[in-house]
Amino acid sequence: MPSSLSPDEALARIDGLERFGIDLGLDRISECLARLGHPQKRFPSVHIAGTNGKGSTAAFAESVLRRAGYRVGLYTSPPLERFGERIRVDGRDLAAGAVPDLLARVEATGVALTQFEVITAMALLHFADREVDVAVVEVGLGGRLDATNTVEPAVSAVTNVGLEHAEHLGPTVAQIAREKAAIARPGVPLVTAAEGEALRAVEAEARARGAPVVVVGRDVAVRPGPDGYRYEGRVWCLDDLRPSLKGPHQARNLAVALAAVESLAERGWRIPAAAVGEGVAAARWPGRFEVLGTGPRVVLDGAHNPHASRCLAEALAAEAKDRLLLVLGILGDKDAQRIAGDLVPLADAVWVTRSASSRAVPPERLLAAAQEAAGVRAEAAPTVAEALDRALAQAGPGDLVCVTGSLTVVGEARRRLRELGWVP
Repeated sequence: MPSSLSPDEALARIDGLERFGIDLGLDRISECLARLGHPQKRFPSVHIAGTNGKGSTAAFAESVLRRAGYRVGLYTSPPLERFGERIRVDGRDLAAGAVPDLLARVEATGVALTQFEVITAMALLHFADREVDVAVVEVGLGGRLDATNTVEPAVSAVTNVGLEHAEHLGPTVAQIAREKAAIARPGVPLVTAAEGEALRAVEAEARARGAPVVVVGRDVAVRPGPDGYRYEGRVWCLDDLRPSLKGPHQARNLAVALAAVESLAERGWRIPAAAVGEGVAAARWPGRFEVLGTGPRVVLDGAHNPHASRCLAEALAAEAKDRLLLVLGILGDKDAQRIAGDLVPLADAVWVTRSASSRAVPPERLLAAAQEAAGVRAEAAPTVAEALDRALAQAGPGDLVCVTGSLTVVGEARRRLRELGWVP
């Protein structure tokens, strides 16, 4: 029976579930999926966990698999501008008109779910309906108890591990790494770019679960070449790769993605070298070191934790520019002091702001963190759009405007740039 809800009403109902917060566990989602007929068992998945780089890695893997001729589902979070961005098939967002019926089918199971569990069930149901050949699935939080850990992986990945969500995952890097590596399955390869203590914990957890581990930097690598990048894998050796996603940190994400796809090829999946090159060049992941315009240029990057802010700082330092104008907004559960400390000293002027999220740090509080980080001029703006407008008004042709701190801030900036004609 079709849903009586409109698309807007269905999205409002999903948004309303956020008030119940995070409640990790697999019992509810497993029961829901069982009542739906186990949609997640009707296709294999590429399952990706990690502190940062999950989305970029997923974008590379999805793009390569699609150009190899497979019908590919992609599940990521959070969206930048539209709910449908989270659930895609063959590069197309979930249509707003499909949301009410998917939601109704999930609700009809009678299982009380968290917001993330509802959206995950909707995604897996949609992928089964569309008969995808494979789904690329990004973990929401952690791994072991994340709702996505119900999928049937053909290959798993842990991009990297840093301190995050200690209240849910544990207070040490090793504990967090074990939680993330718990997506491993017996006999299913797990690819990782984790290092040091985190790598040791990932390998120990994977070994305990019977999963072979492929380590970036040891077993595979992406290196700068004379014309693009070179991938040196266990089977493949590919030259002249030109990734569409910018920033020096993307070489690591690319290596994880290609090692994962290479593992599929080793198991009989048909993935021609041409599809790899085309997919790497065509991968799209808005809001992650996304460069718009020519003079001035705007960089949008959702650097929302210290690991990401350090990567962004490195990428910004490498960009040719006259001045750096920074628009910064951070959510309350993030380390504002360290994020500001990484980015503010690089800037010639700073505007602190807040997104519409109820979790956003008020600009006045963020202003103190920014002023403590460095002696640059910092101003508070009540909205992202106003902060961006002020930065653009002062930007010269050779300047770089960077909007960062959270994906909610980047999403609002992107909408404003679309209004101004910067985004198609």
